[in-house]
Parts: sequence; structure tokens; C-alpha cells
Amino acid sequence: MAFQRILVPTDGSEHALKASRIGAEMARDSGAQVVLLTAVSVPQALIMVAGIGQNVVEEYVEQTGREALAAAIEVFQQAGVGAEVKIEVGPAAEVIADQVVVSRADLVVMGRRGLGGLRGLLLGSVSDRVVHSVDVPVLLVP
Repeated sequence: MAFQRILVPTDGSEHALKASRIGAEMARDSGAQVVLLTAVSVPQALIMVAGIGQNVVEEYVEQTGREALAAAIEVFQQAGVGAEVKIEVGPAAEVIADQVVVSRADLVVMGRRGLGGLRGLLLGSVSDRVVHSVDVPVLLVP
């Protein structure tokens, strides 16, 4: 099966970086377009601070997103594969599922484990939620 658009979500973890390497290789070999995505959750404490401006929240999202994407962007550059880069706000599984539709991805390549921590153990992993909420194949990289 030939894929046209590959969505590669990353959170900056080692597992996500492995998935980025595989996504870059698949895109290079197939000529598929790539959307490199990270989801940023804005801490409630930041939102609740009195008098905080929208620009502070936007700067937080941009900086956090760029940090999560940095290593993956480098992987794609080294592979000679261009990627559309997106930073979205919200819970990772929801953002990924939404971006499958928005970007018209026909494959998701992502790590099985990320930076979910205790919350992920209690509520289920992001990858599990993505697999059950999208209508395209999901390649989970251990």
C-alpha cells in the first residue's frame, strides 16, 4: 500500500524520535508528504494567573512546541525529507485524531510510549487512544 501523507506526531521523547526516523525513511522511500505534529497542553495554572496576556500563552505554546519538535525536525532534515510542521494546543490524542482529518493523512507513525507519565498509565496511552479513534493505519514504534 502506498501512502501519500504521513502524520508523525512527536512529544520530544526517545520513542517519538524513533518513530520520526522511521517516518522519514518511509517518506523518503515512497515520496509521501509529511506532517510533523506536536500537541501542547497549556497548564491550567498559566491560564488562571490574573492579568496574564494572551501573548504569554502563545509564547509558551510556541516555545514548548518548538522544543518538542526540534530533534524530529533535525531527523527529517538529515534524511532530506521536507515536512510541514504544526504546533497545536490540546490533549495529544484528540489533536492527533483531528489532524489526521485536517491534513488528510493516510498513515500515522508514532511512538508507543511518550511523555505521558502516571496520567497515561491511569487513563491509557495516547497511542492506544489514537489507534481507536482514527480511520487510517497507525504504525506504532516500540
